Amino acid sequence: MAVQVQLRRGAATDIASFRGAPGEIVVDTTNNRLVLCDGVTDGGVPLAKLSEVGQVPVTASAIVAQSQHGATTRFDVAEELVTLSGATSQSTIVIPERAIVFAVSVLVVSAITGVTGFNVDAVIAPGGSTDTPSGRFGVGIGIAAGSSNSGVIGPTAWYQASAIQLTAQGGTFAGGTVRVAIHSLTCGVPQS
Repeated sequence: MAVQVQLRRGAATDIASFRGAPGEIVVDTTNNRLVLCDGVTDGGVPLAKLSEVGQVPVTASAIVAQSQHGATTRFDVAEELVTLSGATSQSTIVIPERAIVFAVSVLVVSAITGVTGFNVDAVIAPGGSTDTPSGRFGVGIGIAAGSSNSGVIGPTAWYQASAIQLTAQGGTFAGGTVRVAIHSLTCGVPQS
């Protein structure tokens, strides 16, 4: 027989004056959110929804070699969920200055509306000038959830930091989200 667990619940206005026991979790039925109580704070601490934390840029790094005096060779993957709107949308994550770029990959997380496809480019070209939108990392990528592209190039050296730009094809972005990942290598200088 299954056990049903029910938490205290109430409207946001009711929870605002409620001081639950330390570690108690209550349900805010107005905002469809869990609230963690600490026994001190009226209203507790509202917990983030997954949709609110999914847009935090993340970088994974691995130093694959390090010299006696601190010079490093490091592989990085920076990724971010980009919400699309208008003719173009840009990432807040960037290709690092003086990095060797292997690829920019994308995954359509929620279906894109208003367009027939999209291109993926860098805002700044490898040499430092403004890049010409041409689909350097992908052209005519699909708009259905689950569509993906691994935009492999080079490897190519980038001398200035650059955001990634997603450009609408066949219309303007009316909605949808795309996870963007920048795959690069950086070489750190000796420290002593």
